Amino acid sequence: MKILSLKIYTDTVNAYRDGVPRLLDILDELEIEASFFFGMGMEGSGSVLSKLFKDGKEIVASAPGILRDASRRGQDCGIYGWNPREWQFRLEKMKDTSLEADIKRAMEYFARRTGCRPNGFAAPGFRVNYMSLRIQDDMRFKYCSDTFGFYPYLPKMSWKVFATPQIPSNLPPLEIVLRKLSEADVRARFNDLFDNLPDGLSVLPMNSSVCALQEIFAPLYEFLLRCRQRDIKFMSLNKIVKSLEISSLPACEVVTTTGFGMSHEVAVQDPG
Repeated sequence: MKILSLKIYTDTVNAYRDGVPRLLDILDELEIEASFFFGMGMEGSGSVLSKLFKDGKEIVASAPGILRDASRRGQDCGIYGWNPREWQFRLEKMKDTSLEADIKRAMEYFARRTGCRPNGFAAPGFRVNYMSLRIQDDMRFKYCSDTFGFYPYLPKMSWKVFATPQIPSNLPPLEIVLRKLSEADVRARFNDLFDNLPDGLSVLPMNSSVCALQEIFAPLYEFLLRCRQRDIKFMSLNKIVKSLEISSLPACEVVTTTGFGMSHEVAVQDPG
């Protein structure tokens, strides 16, 4: 059986306000449950100057009804940090206390807006460290999807095995694969993806901003429709983790390397 999980993350106001509502509509139409991860705070760059001059807008606060709508429609909803750009570009410089405060702040903001806890967490830029994994355990997320990899596992770093299961992405992000392509080339890439989906679980990451572009949105709809017609099963990451025997998951080292189409180093599962 072929199973496809859509991992959708949002790190800017435009991605949130323009991309998410369009996605919610087509997912409703096709009866597909996906996993959304929302940057809860600022869309700023994370630079010192950005902080000093308060560069950037608040993502969810710009239209909180979109987040509530995603939750109300039954989509799997989680968080993408507080300031996703800061996490992606400055994680190694963030103090442990700041990292913990940002994750707690994002969780509390999510709960106030939706009335429930976020199911999962996705690390911006596929970047993690020991402290981020430890804090995720403390926050008791049902799962995290921080890394690239091959199959669900328990992350291990500095000899410690963490308790929160990781469901890694095993396909390159759509925004990387489809960057600067014509609509015809986008459609060809989706055809290749459809033809080469392996048996078992495939986790496809995408920034919701891609759905604001007509040259991507129309072929994406056609791809999803084709998958539905060919009996490819869609499952959210939350449904995936509910199907797992957590105590039986293998413990795998999390290493930092390049790959999966990314231009910067990312966290990757080492199957050993």
